[in-house]
Amino acid sequence: MTKPALGAQIHFARSPRSESKFVLDVTLEFVPGVTVIFGPSGAGKSTLLDCIAGLLKPQQGKIVAGDDTLLDTDARIDVRPEQRHIGYVFQSLALFPHMTAQDNVKYGLARLSSEEQNRRADEILSAFHIESLRSRKPRELSGGEQQRVALARALVTHPCVLLLDEPMTGLDSELKKSIAHDLLAWNDRHGIPILYVTHSHEEAAALGGRVVFLKNGRIVDQLAR
Repeated sequence: MTKPALGAQIHFARSPRSESKFVLDVTLEFVPGVTVIFGPSGAGKSTLLDCIAGLLKPQQGKIVAGDDTLLDTDARIDVRPEQRHIGYVFQSLALFPHMTAQDNVKYGLARLSSEEQNRRADEILSAFHIESLRSRKPRELSGGEQQRVALARALVTHPCVLLLDEPMTGLDSELKKSIAHDLLAWNDRHGIPILYVTHSHEEAAALGGRVVFLKNGRIVDQLAR
């Protein structure tokens, strides 16, 4: 049996003081490849990603990436988000507007030598076919180009896991297919778990792989394709 590259046991309950109560209670294992987290709005998809990334802390749970324990509430282990080595692309993309595409991509590489920063940036810009856009700022890019820059920035650091929270909202079908193709090609070479949140059947079909269905904070079905 293939060892999971990411394992998560999460029980997250919103504070009782909140007007709307929500409970996420899941146990999942992920091997390298794409897992689509599918479900309606409010199912807990983004909450699941935020817990894995360390942006939210479960009341109880354990998250392990390979041999590294990122969270274990019983053992009082809670690795800081910036030390979890996880790539995360939000729906808003969150590109720095004052930076060029290349500088956005190189942002997480500050500790490396200039030579290594440039080598990695060139490699990832080429993988997502945006070499010619390196000197442009986000406002000068189309939605699809911004998406490619955001993916490149998340992947250039060689993360152990990539989290994608509805990043292709608003793009047309052909752009979604093209970006999905480049993302899958990249992961064929690097082999990490990619968790892709969506409520779009079209995006789920383009990415293939495993689908986990969430509803009301719980797994209601799983499908391997």
